[in-house]
Amino acid sequence: MDWTAPAFVAALLGLAAVVLWMAARRPGGLVFGRVRASGPAELVQRLPLTPQHSLHLIRVEGETLVVLTYPGGAAVSRGRPFSEWMGELTARDRELPR
Repeated sequence: MDWTAPAFVAALLGLAAVVLWMAARRPGGLVFGRVRASGPAELVQRLPLTPQHSLHLIRVEGETLVVLTYPGGAAVSRGRPFSEWMGELTARDRELPR
């Protein structure tokens, strides 16, 4: 019986286990999916406009910032309190015909 193929598979699985174990021991560990930042800022929504331009709606301690990013930098517009934005969006959503 030829043992090279099973030995090769076992070696690959062992190597994968070692790499995963080492990655899990790093600060931050293994992270699957989205990670919520722990702090005062929260990304509410990101809207890609073009491949290099996007609009970000960011909530910082109850206030809303609108950030436009582009290849040369970014533009920030200070918005209204987040509760005003959400109240307006919910009211507008109720008015839309279904």
